[in-house]
Amino acid sequence: MFFEYKNQIRVIFVENKKLFSPAFNSKIIFNAKGINHLLYKGNRSRRDIERIEINLKLLPRAVKLLSEATFWQEESNYKTEDIFYKFWAFEAVVEERRIKVIVRQVGNGIKHFWSVIPAWRKDRFGIVNARKKNLED
Repeated sequence: MFFEYKNQIRVIFVENKKLFSPAFNSKIIFNAKGINHLLYKGNRSRRDIERIEINLKLLPRAVKLLSEATFWQEESNYKTEDIFYKFWAFEAVVEERRIKVIVRQVGNGIKHFWSVIPAWRKDRFGIVNARKKNLED
């Protein structure tokens, strides 16, 4: 399953290699850095297959959000040694699923897709948008 999901993610990345973002008024690229982040943890160990499956299912929604959003909700940055990282988070309901999409920039490089996650939140009735069953629809 891992390699099947990896190939499906690659197809989506190739189809959207350079995506125009109205929020930045420039292009965001979909490259190997984003693929690796969806498949592997920071220590280069594979993510759980269930998490990879969720990433794959949410990826088309992430593409749609980045191509339509005119602003981001969060911005952060940090520096490690000589490298400066900048992150932007977009959060919206896309096709009835609340998602959070992260765009990253390393130094003065081109902005690239970094991650997509279900944007879970709590309300007085419990966790919303967290049921795996709903993500499979």
